[in-house]
Amino acid sequence: MKPCEVNYWFGKRRSSKANASPAHADNMPQWAQDMMSESKKTNAGITKYREETKTEIMRCKEEIEKGRKESKAEMEKWAKSVEDNTKAQFELLREEVRLISETTISLANEMEARKKEVDDTLNDQSDSITSMETKLKEMEKEMLKLRRRSEDLEARSRRNNIRIVGVREGAETGKKPPEFIAGLLKEKLGLSVTPTLDRAHRTLGARRDGAGAPPRAFVVRCHYYIEKEILKKAREMERTPEGRSGRIHIFPDYTQEVNNKRAAFKEARSLLRTHGGPKDAMDLAKYKGYTGVRT
Repeated sequence: MKPCEVNYWFGKRRSSKANASPAHADNMPQWAQDMMSESKKTNAGITKYREETKTEIMRCKEEIEKGRKESKAEMEKWAKSVEDNTKAQFELLREEVRLISETTISLANEMEARKKEVDDTLNDQSDSITSMETKLKEMEKEMLKLRRRSEDLEARSRRNNIRIVGVREGAETGKKPPEFIAGLLKEKLGLSVTPTLDRAHRTLGARRDGAGAPPRAFVVRCHYYIEKEILKKAREMERTPEGRSGRIHIFPDYTQEVNNKRAAFKEARSLLRTHGGPKDAMDLAKYKGYTGVRT
């Protein structure tokens, strides 16, 4: 059978399907009947497949919708859990921040109070220090005044004192030191009258008996101030060759401060003597002819 014939019969069948009768179908060729039978079976299979596919699609849709709902519920549940957890964490964080803020404010207030206390203490200490500085300056002035008075009193207490250097250690053994020194002065200075001495003693310190060791000086207190003219006599003797070769030397008993000042003036005094100027402060006050000095 040719394809055109098949198309013919198929087209004829389609166009006259509604009007076709069993009697007419019987008049169809066997092959057409077979094809129609096969077509019916195919249509039935397709219909069944469609129904099954539709049923399966509906089942898939239901499962998808069920999964979507379950997923949505799970997501909502998870989101709610996350939201609740976040709120709890946020509330906990807010409480911690509040506690930190309160602690910080408390510390700031405490530090401010401490700072004010320290400032007040420093102000009080500053006032106390200022007052102490004022009192210290006054005390320094008072101490300087007392020191000068003490120095003056010490110097006045030594006005009748002399120091004798060069007396051999042990020369006064067996004698009273005042009597021994009085006889020594009368002998060495050629005095007509034995001077009256209140006291006489060696300076403090260990005895010096070694070879080449200078003997300790004698501190002598004259009973009368006029007897200190011995010093003048001794100085006049020191200016002579005989006096320079003598064994003793007599000096005023100055205080330590005066001795320090005299020691500081020693170099200047040496220069003045070298150039023919005044020899000491008294001489300087009286001197008028030295160049550059005005009195």
